[in-house]
Amino acid sequence: MESNLENINGGKKLYKIGAIAKATGLSVHNLRIWEKRYSAIEIERTDSGRRLYSEDDLKRLTLLKQCVDSGMAISTIAACENPELEQLLAELGEPQTKTSAKKPGISIVVVGSDGRHLIQPTLNTIGSRFQVEYYESTEDLLENEDERTIDLLILDMPSLTQGEARLIGRQVKALQVRKAIICYRYARQQDIAYLKTVGIHPLKAPFDPQYLHSLILQSLEVKKPNTSLLPVHAPSRLFNDKQLNTAANLTSSIECECPQHMAEIIKGLTAFEAYSARCENMDKASQDLHHHIYLKTAEARAIMETLMHSVLEQEGINLDKL
Repeated sequence: MESNLENINGGKKLYKIGAIAKATGLSVHNLRIWEKRYSAIEIERTDSGRRLYSEDDLKRLTLLKQCVDSGMAISTIAACENPELEQLLAELGEPQTKTSAKKPGISIVVVGSDGRHLIQPTLNTIGSRFQVEYYESTEDLLENEDERTIDLLILDMPSLTQGEARLIGRQVKALQVRKAIICYRYARQQDIAYLKTVGIHPLKAPFDPQYLHSLILQSLEVKKPNTSLLPVHAPSRLFNDKQLNTAANLTSSIECECPQHMAEIIKGLTAFEAYSARCENMDKASQDLHHHIYLKTAEARAIMETLMHSVLEQEGINLDKL
């Protein structure tokens, strides 16, 4: 990966945005907003458009950060010259050379237009321990990335071509990423298989948001909160095997054939419920996923049982007497 320091213009030190973010404690997102929206700083750019910051820029951004940390709004101080910022800090009794300490946290990078929506439920649950940055594309991420480890990279890519999959694979290899998840809807199986080989966990839409939530927690090695959106235990069965077989083999003497069809569906769900329970015990690597499948299958089975019970009552059928 390229250095975050570029010596150009006769040895003048120019820093990339990632290095400035680390030095000031500002996020890359805030640096961009302060430049674009508030014109707080004027920077240089490379021929390819990458931002470069000078030592003077670093000093100014540090002053602005100290003022904001002291309670001032960036909108009110963005136009102030450096001496004015120093005077404001002096009046507040803030040491001018102090840079606000940034507590280490878990670094999450989200790429894609819908990425913020995908991760928000998790952030609502486990809060501010996370440093989250959002990018529109992996190209934007690479442009501004500094030499640090990304704990979790989440990619929102609705569709993937072969070329895009290969490019993403190369880009993720170029980053220091501990875990990566890609959420997609359309892609070739061979391209998804390739992404797996470079350590990216694929998640095909539509998927249960609760499963993504569990996957994020697992990737970050965060213990799940006690409250869960899923029941801990599967609902008990309403019909035993003998009753289901009886219902499935009802004669056509009744006008409604729903009990037969429902019984077949319930038998299938019951069998898959037992199968997923075995998978949960055997496959420790994806235990959470199989437990989730097991509970959801049991939930579907319980719904169908309730519906069949209503139909049997309506038709006046007692399975135990048949």
